[in-house]
Amino acid sequence: MTSSSSSATPAPAEGLRERKKRERGQALRRAAVDLALEKGYHNVTVEDICERCGVSRRTFFNYYSSKEEALLGRADTVFDEEDQPAIEEFEAGGPHGSLIADLEHLLGFIVATRMSKREEMHQYHLMLKQDPSLLQMQMARMGNNERLFRQIIQRRLDGRPRTASAPVPPYDAATSPRSEEQDEDPVSTRAEAVAALAMIALKATFTRLRRAEGDPNPIIAELFDELRAIFKEESA
Repeated sequence: MTSSSSSATPAPAEGLRERKKRERGQALRRAAVDLALEKGYHNVTVEDICERCGVSRRTFFNYYSSKEEALLGRADTVFDEEDQPAIEEFEAGGPHGSLIADLEHLLGFIVATRMSKREEMHQYHLMLKQDPSLLQMQMARMGNNERLFRQIIQRRLDGRPRTASAPVPPYDAATSPRSEEQDEDPVSTRAEAVAALAMIALKATFTRLRRAEGDPNPIIAELFDELRAIFKEESA
């Protein structure tokens, strides 16, 4: 059985302005994590992060609403900034026009993003280990990611991709964690099922990658081929 994903998952086209904005956000986040490791999370200020990057407070707040967001990632996006073009492509019905094939493609892109930032992720985990108080905020953010991902799936199913003019309202996970019942838009059982499938596939992929280094795309392709075979067998 063959998979629709290629052996390498290319990034959607990105303009110069978008690339510079993404790189500035990444630099601010790296500075925040480095400072937290050096000084301790509670001793880091927004001013410290700005000074490390040579930017103004106004520039900082164009990217993050707080130092917590700089450390843990923005609360109004799923996964990372680098993943947003691929998410938008998926919402718009691409790249193949098949829901499962496109989900497989999107997950391959997301995993490849993580694999390209292993040292950064190592530093991130050291920071969480150093200050357990950040774990609660991280858990709230993970729950929010699942909520947002269900909405991404629903927009894809509805054929109504989110545009820049309709951003997801941000929130502060440290002070106002959401529950799953607080979704802005209701999602269908189908969207919940597809999102759950995606989260399971991501977890399985990272588990296998911890045992063996390599390209994540064949691992995801094998997982999805097995899922297709199981569902085909059960429906026969």
